[in-house]
Amino acid sequence: MAFTLYSLLQAALLFVNAIAVLHEERFLRNVGWGTDQGIGGFGEEPGIKAQLMNLIRSVRTVMRGKMKRRV
Repeated sequence: MAFTLYSLLQAALLFVNAIAVLHEERFLRNVGWGTDQGIGGFGEEPGIKAQLMNLIRSVRTVMRGKMKRRV
């Protein structure tokens, strides 16, 4: 099986889609990755968990987009 540009793009798209469908209340909270209110104070670096949650929220926001139905 060859490693082509098409297979890399397909894998990236599937990975982004997998992140986009993660639901905070249904899945992420059950595994302990729900919304965290204690992010940190001013000037403190957020932890890896907070950074990953921000990445997941950002991907979900971008993937949501505007879906208009044309008639």
